[in-house]
Amino acid sequence: MGRDRFADLMAVGVDDVPLDEAALLISTALQPGLDLIEWMAALDMLAAECPTPTAIGVARHLFDDEHFVGNRRAYYDWRNSCLDRVIATRTGIPISLSVLMIEVARRVGVKLVGVGMPTHFLVGVADDPAVLFDPFAGGQPLSRERARALFEDLTRGQVPWDEAFLDPTSNRDIVIRMLNNLKSVFVGRSDAIRLGIVMGLRAVVPELAESEDAEITTASAIFN
Repeated sequence: MGRDRFADLMAVGVDDVPLDEAALLISTALQPGLDLIEWMAALDMLAAECPTPTAIGVARHLFDDEHFVGNRRAYYDWRNSCLDRVIATRTGIPISLSVLMIEVARRVGVKLVGVGMPTHFLVGVADDPAVLFDPFAGGQPLSRERARALFEDLTRGQVPWDEAFLDPTSNRDIVIRMLNNLKSVFVGRSDAIRLGIVMGLRAVVPELAESEDAEITTASAIFN
């Protein structure tokens, strides 16, 4: 049932993918028995407790009041990509913390967008492209110049900068990037069972199914 619903969300022509539900469906696939409704309600609760319905207000609520942090000690733990585990443990990686921030903001009427900068996922303000946030660094606000400096630091100046790196990323592409991350980590861990689950989810995403290599051992996704 969960995979069928995920397939419906990611079908051809579906652009407005509900990010919270899609992310939690990935979690339920990897953790059988997980109650999706319970964790949707947990997002509702986080939003209900946000005192200031602004982008800065959401950042302060999540990262100062609720103490969400980037998981630097166990960055490559697959649970960092599961939204329920992020909520429960208050830790995650850049993309999962970004999903959390986007979805809490949406619930209080603030439109945030994913910003799929290579190597490090960020959050942007929909109506002000000059304002960015780094959820992995405690929701720190970033200018575009500081985002570029972060990128150049992470890549050690080996990758040419492109302003398009800071363009908004669709919810659909966020979900695909999450699947790419999970594929990468399970290949690296030789975790055949969970890799098979992720490959099953990828198989119902048209653009991934079409491009999937038969040799999964050379997964090239950047885990971030």
